[in-house]
Amino acid sequence: MTITKVISYFISLAMISVILWAQSEVSLFDSTIPSLPWGVVSLVDLYSGFIFVAIWMIYRERNIAALFWVIFVMLLGNLTTAIYIIYCINDSNKDIKKFFLGKNI
Repeated sequence: MTITKVISYFISLAMISVILWAQSEVSLFDSTIPSLPWGVVSLVDLYSGFIFVAIWMIYRERNIAALFWVIFVMLLGNLTTAIYIIYCINDSNKDIKKFFLGKNI
């Protein structure tokens, strides 16, 4: 799980950096991505993945915290997913079943 944790930290830092850079270049609300056909495909693909991760978060947490995780996934995307994976690794004490199932073991 150490390599997963390192990758998640790297992705977190990369996402923070690229979000800050992109926002300094053009406002999220002025983006042309939604007007491009492949931009729409990318957004549908992205949010489909967010929904799958959100389902896992809701199943794993089974409490109000899951709602906050899901909101942040929808707002901040895979930055939240990477942080959530770090949280799950730390919470699981290297138990792979607890990593995936959380309180449902």
